[in-house]
Amino acid sequence: MNKSMSSKMIKGIENLVLNILIYTYAAFSGILFVGLPLLKSWLRGEIKKFKDRSDVLENLYTQDPYYGKHKTLVIDGCTFHYVEAGNVNGPLVLFIHGFPEYWYSWRHQLEGLREMDYHLVAVDMRGYGGSYRPREVSEYNYDLLLGDIRGFIQELSPNGRAAGGVLSWQAAAQSWELDHADKSGYIERLIILNAPHTLVWRDNFIRRFLDLVRFGNLKSLVSNPRETVHHSWEHVKPCFQQFLMSFYISVFQLRYVAEKWMTCGDLRFLDFTIGKIPGGNVTTEDLEKYKATFSADNFSSVTGGLNYYRGNAIMGLYNEQKDRGVKQIGFVGIPTLVIWGEKDQALQMQMNLDNLGSYVSNLKIVSIPEAGHFVQQEVPEKVNDIIRKFITSKGNLHDLGENDTLY
Repeated sequence: MNKSMSSKMIKGIENLVLNILIYTYAAFSGILFVGLPLLKSWLRGEIKKFKDRSDVLENLYTQDPYYGKHKTLVIDGCTFHYVEAGNVNGPLVLFIHGFPEYWYSWRHQLEGLREMDYHLVAVDMRGYGGSYRPREVSEYNYDLLLGDIRGFIQELSPNGRAAGGVLSWQAAAQSWELDHADKSGYIERLIILNAPHTLVWRDNFIRRFLDLVRFGNLKSLVSNPRETVHHSWEHVKPCFQQFLMSFYISVFQLRYVAEKWMTCGDLRFLDFTIGKIPGGNVTTEDLEKYKATFSADNFSSVTGGLNYYRGNAIMGLYNEQKDRGVKQIGFVGIPTLVIWGEKDQALQMQMNLDNLGSYVSNLKIVSIPEAGHFVQQEVPEKVNDIIRKFITSKGNLHDLGENDTLY
Protein backbone atom coordinates (compact mmCIF):
# COMPACT_ATOMS: atom_id res chain seq x y z
CA MET A 1 0.00 0.00 0.00
CA ASN A 2 1.54 3.31 -1.08
CA LYS A 3 1.75 6.41 1.09
CA SER A 4 -1.08 8.19 -0.73
CA MET A 5 -3.53 5.31 -0.28
CA SER A 6 -2.55 4.92 3.36
CA SER A 7 -3.11 8.62 3.98
CA LYS A 8 -6.54 8.49 2.32
CA MET A 9 -7.52 5.43 4.37
CA ILE A 10 -6.49 7.11 7.63
CA LYS A 11 -8.36 10.24 6.63
CA GLY A 12 -11.43 8.17 5.78
CA ILE A 13 -11.33 6.40 9.15
CA GLU A 14 -10.94 9.76 10.94
CA ASN A 15 -13.96 11.16 9.10
CA LEU A 16 -16.00 8.03 9.85
CA VAL A 17 -15.19 8.18 13.57
CA LEU A 18 -15.89 11.91 13.64
CA ASN A 19 -19.27 11.47 11.93
CA ILE A 20 -20.22 8.65 14.32
CA LEU A 21 -19.37 10.86 17.29
CA ILE A 22 -21.25 13.85 15.85
CA TYR A 23 -24.42 11.94 14.99
CA THR A 24 -24.36 9.99 18.26
CA TYR A 25 -24.02 13.23 20.19
CA ALA A 26 -26.71 14.87 18.04
CA ALA A 27 -29.10 12.00 18.76
CA PHE A 28 -28.32 12.07 22.50
CA SER A 29 -28.66 15.84 22.81
CA GLY A 30 -31.73 15.80 20.57
CA ILE A 31 -33.52 13.39 22.90
CA LEU A 32 -32.33 15.03 26.12
CA PHE A 33 -32.58 18.71 25.22
CA VAL A 34 -35.26 18.69 22.51
CA GLY A 35 -37.38 15.56 22.70
CA LEU A 36 -38.11 15.68 26.42
CA PRO A 37 -38.86 19.45 26.56
CA LEU A 38 -41.14 19.13 23.51
CA LEU A 39 -42.95 16.20 25.09
CA LYS A 40 -43.37 18.20 28.28
CA SER A 41 -44.70 21.20 26.34
CA TRP A 42 -47.07 18.97 24.37
CA LEU A 43 -48.48 17.42 27.53
CA ARG A 44 -49.02 20.91 28.95
CA GLY A 45 -50.61 22.13 25.73
CA GLU A 46 -47.90 24.74 25.20
CA ILE A 47 -46.71 23.76 21.70
CA LYS A 48 -49.03 26.21 19.97
CA LYS A 49 -49.65 28.57 22.87
CA PHE A 50 -48.43 32.06 21.93
CA LYS A 51 -49.18 35.53 23.16
CA ASP A 52 -50.52 38.07 20.68
CA ARG A 53 -47.86 40.77 20.26
CA SER A 54 -49.28 42.53 17.22
CA ASP A 55 -49.35 45.82 19.13
CA VAL A 56 -45.62 45.55 19.85
CA LEU A 57 -44.90 44.44 16.29
CA GLU A 58 -46.69 47.41 14.72
CA ASN A 59 -44.28 49.84 16.35
CA LEU A 60 -41.17 47.69 16.18
CA TYR A 61 -39.48 49.48 13.28
CA THR A 62 -41.17 52.87 13.57
CA GLN A 63 -40.82 53.21 17.31
CA ASP A 64 -39.68 56.29 19.18
CA PRO A 65 -36.27 57.03 17.64
CA TYR A 66 -34.61 57.29 21.04
CA TYR A 67 -31.71 55.06 20.01
CA GLY A 68 -31.43 56.46 16.49
CA LYS A 69 -33.12 56.83 13.13
CA HIS A 70 -34.70 53.76 11.51
CA LYS A 71 -33.67 53.36 7.89
CA THR A 72 -33.49 50.80 5.10
CA LEU A 73 -30.81 50.01 2.56
CA VAL A 74 -31.03 47.86 -0.57
CA ILE A 75 -28.04 45.60 -1.26
CA ASP A 76 -28.10 43.38 -4.36
CA GLY A 77 -31.88 43.65 -4.51
CA CYS A 78 -32.40 42.75 -0.82
CA THR A 79 -33.78 45.27 1.67
CA PHE A 80 -32.10 45.64 5.06
CA HIS A 81 -33.27 47.53 8.13
CA TYR A 82 -30.84 49.44 10.36
CA VAL A 83 -30.72 52.09 13.05
CA GLU A 84 -28.15 54.87 12.98
CA ALA A 85 -26.96 57.37 15.58
CA GLY A 86 -24.10 59.80 16.11
CA ASN A 87 -22.48 61.85 13.36
CA VAL A 88 -23.67 60.44 10.00
CA ASN A 89 -20.70 62.14 8.32
CA GLY A 90 -18.17 60.62 10.71
CA PRO A 91 -16.24 57.34 10.43
CA LEU A 92 -18.53 54.33 10.31
CA VAL A 93 -18.88 51.81 13.15
CA LEU A 94 -21.04 48.86 12.04
CA PHE A 95 -22.57 46.72 14.82
CA ILE A 96 -23.28 43.15 13.68
CA HIS A 97 -25.46 40.96 15.92
CA GLY A 98 -25.62 37.19 16.32
CA PHE A 99 -28.33 34.69 17.31
CA PRO A 100 -30.78 35.16 18.98
CA GLU A 101 -30.53 38.93 18.63
CA TYR A 102 -31.31 41.79 16.26
CA TRP A 103 -30.30 45.47 16.03
CA TYR A 104 -31.80 46.14 19.47
CA SER A 105 -29.03 44.18 21.19
CA TRP A 106 -26.75 47.17 20.45
CA ARG A 107 -29.12 49.78 21.93
CA HIS A 108 -26.75 50.56 24.82
CA GLN A 109 -23.93 51.26 22.38
CA LEU A 110 -26.10 53.45 20.13
CA GLU A 111 -27.07 55.44 23.20
CA GLY A 112 -23.78 55.43 25.07
CA LEU A 113 -21.49 56.24 22.14
CA ARG A 114 -23.71 58.68 20.24
CA GLU A 115 -21.83 61.73 21.49
CA MET A 116 -18.68 60.56 19.70
CA ASP A 117 -17.86 61.91 16.26
CA TYR A 118 -18.67 58.55 14.66
CA HIS A 119 -21.47 57.16 12.50
CA LEU A 120 -22.98 54.34 14.56
CA VAL A 121 -25.04 51.77 12.65
CA ALA A 122 -26.76 48.69 14.14
CA VAL A 123 -28.09 46.42 11.40
CA ASP A 124 -30.69 43.67 11.27
CA MET A 125 -28.71 40.93 9.55
CA ARG A 126 -30.16 38.81 6.76
CA GLY A 127 -32.91 36.61 8.19
CA TYR A 128 -33.65 38.87 11.15
CA GLY A 129 -36.04 41.62 12.24
CA GLY A 130 -36.93 44.11 9.55
CA SER A 131 -34.43 42.86 6.98
CA TYR A 132 -34.70 40.35 4.11
CA ARG A 133 -35.78 37.03 5.67
CA PRO A 134 -35.56 34.10 3.24
CA ARG A 135 -36.22 30.59 4.57
CA GLU A 136 -33.95 28.65 2.19
CA VAL A 137 -30.60 27.54 3.62
CA SER A 138 -28.92 28.40 0.31
CA GLU A 139 -29.65 32.07 1.00
CA TYR A 140 -27.26 31.96 3.96
CA ASN A 141 -24.05 31.05 2.17
CA TYR A 142 -20.99 32.80 3.57
CA ASP A 143 -20.41 34.76 0.34
CA LEU A 144 -23.91 36.27 0.50
CA LEU A 145 -23.58 37.11 4.21
CA LEU A 146 -20.15 38.69 3.78
CA GLY A 147 -21.51 40.51 0.74
CA ASP A 148 -24.21 42.01 2.97
CA ILE A 149 -21.59 43.28 5.45
CA ARG A 150 -19.31 44.61 2.72
CA GLY A 151 -22.28 46.24 0.99
CA PHE A 152 -23.34 48.01 4.16
CA ILE A 153 -19.90 49.40 4.80
CA GLN A 154 -19.26 50.49 1.23
CA GLU A 155 -22.70 52.08 0.86
CA LEU A 156 -22.35 54.09 4.08
CA SER A 157 -18.59 54.72 4.11
CA PRO A 158 -15.45 53.94 2.04
CA ASN A 159 -14.36 51.67 4.90
CA GLY A 160 -15.30 51.22 8.50
CA ARG A 161 -14.95 49.57 11.86
CA ALA A 162 -16.87 46.37 12.49
CA ALA A 163 -18.09 45.09 15.85
CA GLY A 164 -19.62 41.64 16.07
CA GLY A 165 -18.93 37.90 16.08
CA VAL A 166 -18.16 34.90 13.87
CA LEU A 167 -19.08 36.62 10.60
CA SER A 168 -17.08 39.69 11.60
CA TRP A 169 -13.98 37.49 11.90
CA GLN A 170 -14.52 36.25 8.35
CA ALA A 171 -15.31 39.70 6.99
CA ALA A 172 -12.07 41.03 8.47
CA ALA A 173 -10.09 38.12 7.00
CA GLN A 174 -11.66 38.73 3.59
CA SER A 175 -11.01 42.47 3.86
CA TRP A 176 -7.36 41.85 4.79
CA GLU A 177 -6.85 39.57 1.79
CA LEU A 178 -8.56 42.02 -0.57
CA ASP A 179 -6.51 44.91 0.77
CA HIS A 180 -3.29 43.10 -0.06
CA ALA A 181 -4.56 41.99 -3.47
CA ASP A 182 -5.93 45.24 -4.91
CA LYS A 183 -6.36 47.68 -1.99
CA SER A 184 -10.13 47.00 -1.87
CA GLY A 185 -10.27 46.07 1.81
CA TYR A 186 -13.29 47.50 3.60
CA ILE A 187 -12.60 47.13 7.35
CA GLU A 188 -10.03 49.26 9.19
CA ARG A 189 -10.52 47.97 12.73
CA LEU A 190 -12.27 44.99 14.27
CA ILE A 191 -14.03 44.50 17.60
CA ILE A 192 -15.11 41.00 18.62
CA LEU A 193 -17.42 40.32 21.56
CA ASN A 194 -17.47 36.72 22.83
CA ALA A 195 -17.28 35.05 19.44
CA PRO A 196 -14.87 32.38 18.19
CA HIS A 197 -12.44 32.58 15.34
CA THR A 198 -13.50 29.10 14.27
CA LEU A 199 -10.04 28.14 12.97
CA VAL A 200 -8.56 28.85 16.41
CA TRP A 201 -11.36 26.83 18.02
CA ARG A 202 -10.65 23.92 15.64
CA ASP A 203 -6.87 24.10 16.03
CA ASN A 204 -7.11 24.06 19.81
CA PHE A 205 -9.25 20.93 19.68
CA ILE A 206 -6.81 19.11 17.43
CA ARG A 207 -3.68 20.26 19.25
CA ARG A 208 -4.91 19.26 22.71
CA PHE A 209 -5.88 15.75 21.64
CA LEU A 210 -2.70 15.23 19.63
CA ASP A 211 -0.67 16.19 22.70
CA LEU A 212 -2.04 13.08 24.40
CA VAL A 213 -0.39 10.72 21.91
CA ARG A 214 2.98 12.46 21.65
CA PHE A 215 5.94 10.28 22.58
CA GLY A 216 6.80 12.29 25.69
CA ASN A 217 3.31 11.96 27.11
CA LEU A 218 3.11 8.22 26.32
CA LYS A 219 6.51 7.68 27.94
CA SER A 220 5.37 9.56 31.03
CA LEU A 221 2.19 7.46 31.11
CA VAL A 222 4.32 4.35 31.63
CA SER A 223 6.67 5.81 34.23
CA ASN A 224 4.16 7.95 36.15
CA PRO A 225 0.62 6.93 35.13
CA ARG A 226 -1.44 8.60 37.88
CA GLU A 227 0.07 12.06 37.51
CA THR A 228 0.13 11.79 33.70
CA VAL A 229 -3.55 10.82 33.51
CA HIS A 230 -4.46 13.75 35.78
CA HIS A 231 -2.38 16.17 33.71
CA SER A 232 -3.77 14.78 30.44
CA TRP A 233 -7.35 15.14 31.65
CA GLU A 234 -6.79 18.75 32.71
CA HIS A 235 -5.30 19.37 29.26
CA VAL A 236 -8.29 18.06 27.31
CA LYS A 237 -11.04 18.99 29.77
CA PRO A 238 -11.68 22.33 28.00
CA CYS A 239 -12.40 20.35 24.82
CA PHE A 240 -15.10 18.30 26.53
CA GLN A 241 -16.48 21.41 28.22
CA GLN A 242 -16.79 23.15 24.86
CA PHE A 243 -18.28 20.01 23.31
CA LEU A 244 -21.02 19.97 25.94
CA MET A 245 -21.55 23.72 25.70
CA SER A 246 -22.05 23.41 21.93
CA PHE A 247 -24.85 20.84 22.05
CA TYR A 248 -27.26 23.34 20.51
CA ILE A 249 -25.31 23.41 17.23
CA SER A 250 -26.15 19.74 16.68
CA VAL A 251 -29.77 20.36 17.61
CA PHE A 252 -29.99 23.29 15.18
CA GLN A 253 -29.37 20.89 12.27
CA LEU A 254 -32.73 19.19 12.92
CA ARG A 255 -34.99 21.14 10.59
CA TYR A 256 -38.57 21.69 11.72
CA VAL A 257 -37.79 19.96 15.03
CA ALA A 258 -35.36 22.74 16.01
CA GLU A 259 -37.94 25.36 15.07
CA LYS A 260 -40.53 23.66 17.27
CA TRP A 261 -38.03 23.48 20.10
CA MET A 262 -37.18 27.18 19.81
CA THR A 263 -40.76 28.40 19.57
CA CYS A 264 -42.57 26.16 22.06
CA GLY A 265 -43.76 27.63 25.33
CA ASP A 266 -44.24 31.08 23.77
CA LEU A 267 -40.59 31.31 22.63
CA ARG A 268 -39.33 30.02 25.96
CA PHE A 269 -35.76 29.88 24.65
CA LEU A 270 -35.68 33.68 24.77
CA ASP A 271 -36.62 33.55 28.45
CA PHE A 272 -33.55 31.40 29.11
CA THR A 273 -31.16 33.41 26.92
CA ILE A 274 -32.08 37.08 26.61
CA GLY A 275 -34.37 37.04 29.64
CA LYS A 276 -31.62 35.70 31.89
CA ILE A 277 -29.04 38.35 31.00
CA PRO A 278 -27.72 39.61 34.35
CA GLY A 279 -27.22 43.20 35.37
CA GLY A 280 -30.83 44.35 35.08
CA ASN A 281 -30.26 45.71 31.57
CA VAL A 282 -33.00 43.62 29.93
CA THR A 283 -36.48 44.63 31.04
CA THR A 284 -39.79 42.82 30.57
CA GLU A 285 -40.53 45.33 27.81
CA ASP A 286 -37.22 44.52 26.11
CA LEU A 287 -38.00 40.79 26.22
CA GLU A 288 -41.43 41.42 24.70
CA LYS A 289 -39.74 43.24 21.80
CA TYR A 290 -37.45 40.26 21.23
CA LYS A 291 -40.42 37.88 21.24
CA ALA A 292 -42.39 40.11 18.90
CA THR A 293 -39.44 40.17 16.49
CA PHE A 294 -38.89 36.41 16.48
CA SER A 295 -42.58 35.53 16.28
CA ALA A 296 -43.25 37.81 13.29
CA ASP A 297 -44.08 36.31 9.88
CA ASN A 298 -44.58 32.80 11.28
CA PHE A 299 -41.25 32.82 13.14
CA SER A 300 -39.20 33.61 10.03
CA SER A 301 -36.40 35.11 12.15
CA VAL A 302 -36.11 31.84 14.07
CA THR A 303 -35.60 29.90 10.84
CA GLY A 304 -33.31 32.60 9.50
CA GLY A 305 -31.11 32.50 12.59
CA LEU A 306 -30.93 28.70 12.56
CA ASN A 307 -29.94 28.71 8.88
CA TYR A 308 -26.65 30.41 9.79
CA TYR A 309 -25.71 27.12 11.47
CA ARG A 310 -27.10 24.91 8.69
CA GLY A 311 -25.18 26.40 5.78
CA ASN A 312 -21.51 27.25 5.45
CA ALA A 313 -21.61 30.56 7.30
CA ILE A 314 -19.30 29.41 10.09
CA MET A 315 -16.34 28.11 8.05
CA GLY A 316 -17.20 29.03 4.45
CA LEU A 317 -14.58 31.69 3.75
CA TYR A 318 -11.77 29.68 5.34
CA ASN A 319 -12.60 26.59 3.28
CA GLU A 320 -12.72 28.71 0.15
CA GLN A 321 -9.36 30.31 0.96
CA LYS A 322 -7.88 26.85 1.51
CA ASP A 323 -9.17 25.67 -1.88
CA ARG A 324 -7.55 28.70 -3.52
CA GLY A 325 -4.23 28.00 -1.83
CA VAL A 326 -4.16 31.13 0.34
CA LYS A 327 -1.05 30.93 2.53
CA GLN A 328 -2.49 32.55 5.66
CA ILE A 329 -6.06 31.25 5.87
CA GLY A 330 -8.28 33.33 8.14
CA PHE A 331 -5.49 35.81 8.92
CA VAL A 332 -6.43 39.27 10.23
CA GLY A 333 -3.77 41.96 10.29
CA ILE A 334 -5.80 45.04 11.19
CA PRO A 335 -5.97 46.35 14.79
CA THR A 336 -8.31 43.91 16.57
CA LEU A 337 -9.90 44.12 20.00
CA VAL A 338 -11.48 41.07 21.61
CA ILE A 339 -13.79 41.71 24.56
CA TRP A 340 -14.54 38.48 26.42
CA GLY A 341 -17.01 37.86 29.23
CA GLU A 342 -15.44 35.08 31.29
CA LYS A 343 -18.79 33.63 32.45
CA ASP A 344 -19.85 32.70 28.92
CA GLN A 345 -22.01 29.55 29.10
CA ALA A 346 -21.75 28.82 25.37
CA LEU A 347 -18.03 29.33 24.70
CA GLN A 348 -15.12 27.97 26.73
CA MET A 349 -12.57 30.75 27.17
CA GLN A 350 -9.34 28.77 26.71
CA MET A 351 -10.59 26.98 23.61
CA ASN A 352 -11.37 30.27 21.91
CA LEU A 353 -8.55 32.55 23.05
CA ASP A 354 -5.49 30.29 23.28
CA ASN A 355 -3.18 30.83 20.27
CA LEU A 356 -5.49 33.50 18.82
CA GLY A 357 -2.37 35.55 18.15
CA SER A 358 -1.31 33.05 15.47
CA TYR A 359 -4.18 34.34 13.30
CA VAL A 360 -4.31 37.97 14.46
CA SER A 361 -1.09 39.97 14.38
CA ASN A 362 -2.35 43.20 15.94
CA LEU A 363 -4.40 41.96 18.88
CA LYS A 364 -5.61 43.16 22.25
CA ILE A 365 -7.76 40.95 24.50
CA VAL A 366 -9.77 42.44 27.35
CA SER A 367 -11.54 39.90 29.57
CA ILE A 368 -14.36 40.88 31.91
CA PRO A 369 -14.70 38.43 34.84
CA GLU A 370 -18.25 39.34 35.84
CA ALA A 371 -19.78 39.18 32.34
CA GLY A 372 -21.06 36.34 30.17
CA HIS A 373 -21.94 35.75 26.52
CA PHE A 374 -24.06 38.88 25.90
CA VAL A 375 -21.34 41.12 27.25
CA GLN A 376 -22.47 44.33 25.50
CA GLN A 377 -25.84 44.09 27.25
CA GLU A 378 -24.59 42.83 30.61
CA VAL A 379 -21.96 45.52 31.29
CA PRO A 380 -22.74 48.19 28.65
CA GLU A 381 -20.92 51.07 30.34
CA LYS A 382 -17.69 49.11 30.64
CA VAL A 383 -17.95 47.79 27.07
CA ASN A 384 -18.70 51.28 25.76
CA ASP A 385 -15.65 52.67 27.54
CA ILE A 386 -13.43 49.96 26.08
CA ILE A 387 -14.80 50.49 22.55
CA ARG A 388 -14.47 54.25 22.85
CA LYS A 389 -10.81 54.05 23.81
CA PHE A 390 -10.04 51.42 21.17
CA ILE A 391 -11.52 53.14 18.12
CA THR A 392 -9.92 56.46 19.05
CA SER A 393 -6.51 55.01 19.96
CA LYS A 394 -3.49 55.72 17.81
CA GLY A 395 -0.66 53.45 16.74
CA ASN A 396 -0.09 49.73 16.97
CA LEU A 397 -1.81 47.77 19.73
CA HIS A 398 1.48 46.01 20.47
CA ASP A 399 2.50 49.30 22.10
CA LEU A 400 0.16 48.30 24.91
CA GLY A 401 1.81 46.06 27.48
CA GLU A 402 0.38 42.74 28.61
CA ASN A 403 -0.92 44.31 31.82
CA ASP A 404 -2.26 47.47 30.22
CA THR A 405 -6.03 47.80 30.07
CA LEU A 406 -8.42 49.87 27.98
CA TYR A 407 -10.61 50.65 31.00
